[in-house]
Amino acid sequence: MSRFPQPPSSAAPLDEAAEARALADFFAGQDPADVAAADWHTRAEQGLGTAEQHALMQWLAADPAHAAAWRRLEQVGAEMAALRALPAARTARARAGAAGADAAPRDRAKPRRRWPAWNLALPRPALLAAACAAVLALGVGWQQWQQPTFSSAYAAGQAQRKTVTLPDGTQLAMDADTQAQVTLYRDRREVRLAQGQILFAVAPDRAKPFDVLAGPAHIRVVGTRFSVRYRSTGMDAGAVRIAVEEGHVRVSGVQENAGDAADLHAGQGLSVARDGAVGAVTAVAPSSIGLWRKGLVRFEDTPLGDALRELERYGPTGLVIRDPAVAAMTLGGSYPVDHPAEFARMVTQILPLRLVPGADGSSEIARAP
Repeated sequence: MSRFPQPPSSAAPLDEAAEARALADFFAGQDPADVAAADWHTRAEQGLGTAEQHALMQWLAADPAHAAAWRRLEQVGAEMAALRALPAARTARARAGAAGADAAPRDRAKPRRRWPAWNLALPRPALLAAACAAVLALGVGWQQWQQPTFSSAYAAGQAQRKTVTLPDGTQLAMDADTQAQVTLYRDRREVRLAQGQILFAVAPDRAKPFDVLAGPAHIRVVGTRFSVRYRSTGMDAGAVRIAVEEGHVRVSGVQENAGDAADLHAGQGLSVARDGAVGAVTAVAPSSIGLWRKGLVRFEDTPLGDALRELERYGPTGLVIRDPAVAAMTLGGSYPVDHPAEFARMVTQILPLRLVPGADGSSEIARAP
């Protein structure tokens, strides 16, 4: 029976604790540099992105032991390739000998030179076999360890808000027009927020950190309640906004050179810019986090055009803006997401605007005369 984790099946459920102990026992006897080198080598064979290549170069330069482990791994790989090539070479020599015998029958009387069997083996066969076995075990074991135990995509459509509970007990309160991919591993948990905003209530598990990847931001937690917003268009386009209701999170940029990381505690928030720069920590009222759960949306010096697009994520508003100057006007405050007529009435009281009824039943937000 293999000591490495096997893919779960319907017939025999995966015993994560036993598999984790078996793999931990195996890796405990290995050099950490060799384990890391095997991990990097496996990832390199699958293809590295620009950021990952930069991270690999940094790892190699961080310690001479890292570079030495990498060279050992490449040497063993080359020797394994040479060992696999021996049968082909032996077959080619046999075919060449047969062809020569047919072409020159007079040479049959001559004694044929036979290559000793030991000459066909590479030097240090026992050591090579052990090294190959170790590399294979490291690669296969580590690769299987990295396979997810759970993966699912979740989406809340326009005018839809939903709450989902993950197998570990974590709850995701999803705002309208939100898409996310959840992947749970044996040693970590990960959510990739494609767009939208989610209030996370993370089930505590110090053995499995919880990562949220949203645009240029990376948020890591153990157990807390916090909100993450990321949209590629409209209000705050390209930026990521994080606010913590309970607990503690660490925020950084995805890119290595994106800027310093920042720690957020309850009642704090910040924004990560499109280029990955981490903004200053600011105070946030806990009651203002995840306002969509209360049917509200908050604007802060938001262009009116972006504000209207934000409202339309929750359903048709029947409102249009045709004048670019009107769309550029800014407003602030909290507004009900389910009552666009109330939003329009309040806007005309705050700004020098009026509503112009249209023949199709819509209303244009236009400049007041």
